[in-house]
Amino acid sequence: MRNFKLENYTQELNQQVIHMDQAVCYSPEFRATRMMHQYPSRMLQIARAIFKDEMPLSDYAGEIIFTSILSRQGERWQNFGECPENCTDVTILARAMLLEKGYKSPATAAFTATPLPTFIPWDLPVDTTSDTAILLDANTASVASAATSFANYCNKTGLAFANKAETEAIGFDYFAYGLVDLGTIHLQALVDKYNSLNVAKVLVLSAQTAYMLRTFVKKVGIEPNFEVVYLPEIIDAIDLSARTYVYAGSFNTRYLMNSELINNLTPAETNVQVRTSQEFIPLLEGNARANKITMWQKPIAAEYTLYGTAPAIVEAIKADAIRDIKEANAAEILVFEPTAYAILKDAFAECKVTYYLDAI
Repeated sequence: MRNFKLENYTQELNQQVIHMDQAVCYSPEFRATRMMHQYPSRMLQIARAIFKDEMPLSDYAGEIIFTSILSRQGERWQNFGECPENCTDVTILARAMLLEKGYKSPATAAFTATPLPTFIPWDLPVDTTSDTAILLDANTASVASAATSFANYCNKTGLAFANKAETEAIGFDYFAYGLVDLGTIHLQALVDKYNSLNVAKVLVLSAQTAYMLRTFVKKVGIEPNFEVVYLPEIIDAIDLSARTYVYAGSFNTRYLMNSELINNLTPAETNVQVRTSQEFIPLLEGNARANKITMWQKPIAAEYTLYGTAPAIVEAIKADAIRDIKEANAAEILVFEPTAYAILKDAFAECKVTYYLDAI
């Protein structure tokens, strides 16, 4: 296992700074600002120059490197079939490097000054003989309506857990703000807690949680002794009673590569594409799923608590994604990403916006 430090990822960093024009038009930060330094490869060119002492550290450079919402949209791998992990990894490590060199990141300071969110635990069925535990992440717990819906689903299907549900901060935010050591400590404690339950499986409800416990833990040398099961992998298809736009989120579409999983869970009436829709994020004809989920679906926001990014950039990214959804002319919106649920509820007051746990 490589130590999760930038000096051990120089090959990946060098590859990422090789510019590739094909994806620039999909980068949400570039689309929001039209500033070339917000394109991932150019941003990492700046980070690489600072890392190699070819450019002085400055607040302006630090602001650029901390702007990305880490959506994985508009990166080289989407066109070249490369490893989708590398750009995110070196961005996180570049942020850690800047902190180590003395950069005083306002975003990191705001994050560390804010208590981690806590929510009321959900009342879910308990069976001490079960081989499955439940891990309720704080992002999912923020969708209050889903507590009763998921409890009803568990009772209907006979699903019960070896532990009582507690709300957990998964810890991705630590890494997003360059706090790799603190994030590793937090993630290790979380895994130790569920390792101690001695269960075969841990059921998780969000794509971010599945990614962190399946993939990211390996980067920092943490070993779960349980299988991670993401709920959408085991539920039946969801009946769409009206034309519905399905929003999957970045962790589903680009971290877990779950586009086909979500497409299969939400059957379309037809796979005939609307001829005027965009090439990589097509809309569909018919009165069921109104869009085809692809790895190019635009992010509506960062899928963690975002600090430091200029409000105008945040609003432009949101507005860009909302335009796509409006073009679908859908009567309903089905959301698989908990952090996007409240945003979409607010933006589409005229539509029925449903979180996936309320639809199963």
